[in-house]
Amino acid sequence: MGEGLLKTAKLYDVIEVKLNDAHPHAYKPHLHSELAIGVIERGDTVLTIDGVDYELHEGDAVIIMPYVIHNCQPIDINTWAFTMIYLDDAYKDELLASIGQDLKIGISKLGSMEYQLIKRLAGVLKREHDDFVKEVEIIDCINRIIDAIDISVKKRLDETLEEIQGYIEENFLEDLRLDAMAAQFDINKFSLIRRFKKVYNITPSAYQLQLKVDHAKQLLKQENDIAAVSLEAGFYDQAHFAREFKKATGMTPKQYMESVR
Repeated sequence: MGEGLLKTAKLYDVIEVKLNDAHPHAYKPHLHSELAIGVIERGDTVLTIDGVDYELHEGDAVIIMPYVIHNCQPIDINTWAFTMIYLDDAYKDELLASIGQDLKIGISKLGSMEYQLIKRLAGVLKREHDDFVKEVEIIDCINRIIDAIDISVKKRLDETLEEIQGYIEENFLEDLRLDAMAAQFDINKFSLIRRFKKVYNITPSAYQLQLKVDHAKQLLKQENDIAAVSLEAGFYDQAHFAREFKKATGMTPKQYMESVR
């Protein structure tokens, strides 16, 4: 939903729970590498994906697939409250392997039962339980959510664009060239950009930049040297990194690093 960090409870390497976010930059179009499962506890919002708006209200729940560009705009930020659970690494991979291709490419709105399941899971994760209890609760909750999904928000499938998207995800730290990409996938570069933006609501270069910023965010959770992070995340220099990072998140790399520590 949002990328700001008013309050973050880091439980262990693959789980992160975020509570409430009033930072205005949190609601710009963005993506995250984690699988996100969340509930709206108070207020209303408009969730935009692929140019289509979906209204979400108090008591709604949503699951957002990794690398899906989305934009969440609360109707009234002062009455807005949510809980998001982010799943990374093995949990994300195993879940994606267990669900259908249609769900992997978008966002799904969940029902009232799933809302209660997620609320319960968030409570379990925040309380002091041993890892075995946590893991069982996580997997049981996710299985029940996937089994009960009632509305799917699907992107239009385009095999060539899926391949291009995957190529960018695998090579986003490299110096990509449009001509080379167009030749590799046998597509006119004007058509490539037009079709990519129509389906994903973002240009290929902007998508690569989103991936770099997301990668930098993960590095900043562990690395103290911002200059080193900027190079490792594929930016030209530290100034370029700081400018693009703040544009995407509303925070400087140092501010973000301090917030997640």
